[in-house]
Parts: sequence; structure tokens; C-alpha cells
Amino acid sequence: MAPLIDTFDQQLTSVYESALASGELIFTASENHKSKETEYDIECDICYAPSLAKKPLGILPKVEEDQTTSSDRPSTPVVKAVEKTNPFLPHSPALYVTDAGEEHKIILNKFCIVPRHFLVVTKEFQPQTGPLTPDDLMAVWSTLKAVKNSRDAVAFYNCGSRSGASQPHKHMQVIPLESPSPISELVREVSKRRPGKKENKPGDLFSVPFHCINHVILLPDPAASNKDEEDILIEAYITLVDAMMMSIREYAEQEELTDAERMLCSTAISSFAYNWILTKEFMMIVPRKQEGLGPISINSLGFAGMVLTKTTEELEMVQKTGVMDLVSKTGFVFHQERTPEQEQKNREMQQVLETQMGSALSSL
Repeated sequence: MAPLIDTFDQQLTSVYESALASGELIFTASENHKSKETEYDIECDICYAPSLAKKPLGILPKVEEDQTTSSDRPSTPVVKAVEKTNPFLPHSPALYVTDAGEEHKIILNKFCIVPRHFLVVTKEFQPQTGPLTPDDLMAVWSTLKAVKNSRDAVAFYNCGSRSGASQPHKHMQVIPLESPSPISELVREVSKRRPGKKENKPGDLFSVPFHCINHVILLPDPAASNKDEEDILIEAYITLVDAMMMSIREYAEQEELTDAERMLCSTAISSFAYNWILTKEFMMIVPRKQEGLGPISINSLGFAGMVLTKTTEELEMVQKTGVMDLVSKTGFVFHQERTPEQEQKNREMQQVLETQMGSALSSL
């Protein structure tokens, strides 16, 4: 796809300010509470925005008048059915920023707590349960590179019913940030060389210290790797999905699992539900076992180190539990720590998969 125009960032700001002034976009200010976590003292963000508790869910009742006649009362509206509305088809013209290739458009998030939060949406309906395509990857990658006036930007995709997705129409999201995201800082810290640990390099697959299954891969520089951006993104995505499926199968082999947990593993393998994160430096995937914990729904931003709370009870719950511990409980947590032998077997299997994947890509 053609790269976005150099003025995209300026256009994004202009449309955002216009939509905000007209009332088509609703920005909700939030209190940001910090939670210092992990051995690296990463500061996770707990956003408190009680006004969002009243956010519409995109479901409208279909109202028809009751035609029953009566001399002592007028006709009464009754709800006959419930219909879902698709905010992307058609989208609000006031929220439209630009196209991102032939298959995607960029529109602003109508209800945002981060300024200039935007969505990369398929122009035609595609389900939010589908895998990311090469066009999806390139569309969202082009927007990341086009966001200029921010210190960081995080793209994400909530795939499947347990991922925290709020709309069934396929869309990726991007939030420009004024400071590095917690997950970006965590990946950088984990990747550093330390006594007894080698430095993670581009193309390496590893995990960050959430308690649940997660996989991260550093993205190589196209100039240094002799690969184009599309091949890099496709290869990284396939590697992550393969690693995720392998980890879920390994999780399913645990003797301690209940029948319900084994059934959930089968569902997870046959029906994707995961969170996916992309920055200019890395790509990450986290399979999901459940959508939330108690009243708190978790999406990809939870694994970026950012959780949204809408009541004081939710805020206190996250502060008490910790962001990373809380979001980990919505993923697949091994009942016992894996042994070094199991880790070695996992690495060997992953190397085989990567070799097979490389052969498949070379034949395309």
C-alpha cells in the first residue's frame, strides 16, 4: 500500500480538534494513578474515568407502538427487538481522517480518554474474530510511522469474544502518547544484556514478566535485514501466532487442569481470542481465557500496562491487585512453573516452526 501522506499527523490533529469542538467526539478527562511494578520498577497506568460508565454500548432498542385499542389509555411504545448499530458503516463524516490504502479507513474514536485516539477500520465489514491480514498489518504500520508529534504510539487489536473487543466490525486502534508506554519500557528493560542473560536482538522471541502466556518479538530494521516491511510484519505475526498456539497446547497438557479448563483450551485453539500489540520496535501477542475480572473488562491496553476503571471500587481493586497481576488472571496461567527441560523443548519446537515458516514465506 502507498504510505500515508507526510501531513497525516497535522490532519489527525485538525480533524480531532474540529470533532471535539462540534461535539461529535467526546473526550473524557481522567485521573491517572501510577502503580510501580515488576523487578524493573515499571510504572503502570490506572486511569479513573467515572463518566465513561455511561458510555453507549452501540445497542438500540427497536420501538414500535402497541396497536391494542383501549378507550382509557393511549397507544404505548413497546420494545419489540434489540438491534445493534455499526458505528463504522456508515461512519460519522466528522470523525473521518483519511484512507489507509484501498481496504482501510482511519476514523477517530468517538469516546476517548487519550487525545487523537484513532481506529484503522476495514471499509467493508469483516469480523473482529479474523486473523490480521498483510493489508491489515501494513495499514496499521503506516499509521504508526505517520504519527509524529508524540513520544510514543501503541497500536493494538482485540481479537475474539474474550479479548475485550467492543465492536464486531474489524478494527485496529492506535493511541499517540506523550510518554513511553509501560509495555515499551518493560520490553526495553527485559531485552537488555545482564549477568547470566544475553541481550535480546531483532527477530528474537521472548516473554515479558506477566504471569500468563505472552510472546514478544523485536522487529528488525528493514535496511539491516534485507527484508521489506511487509515481510517483516508477516513473519513476526506468524511467529507469534505459532508460539501462542504451541503454548496453549502445552498448557492443555498439565495434569492439574479441570475438564472445564481443558475444554477452554480446545476452544482457544479452534476459536482465536487474543490481544495483539504493535509499536515501531516490537510486536506482542497474549491469548485470552476470559474477558475481564469482576466488573473490569480488559483489552490489549491492559497488557500495555494501562487499565481503565470507571468506579472507585474498580480503582481500589486494581490498586490493591496491581495492573500486571490483574490482567494476567484473564490470560492462561500455568499451574506450575515450567522446568528448564520444558523450556528447552519449547525453544526447539519453536525453531522447527520458524524454519518451516521461512520455507513457506520464501515460496510466496
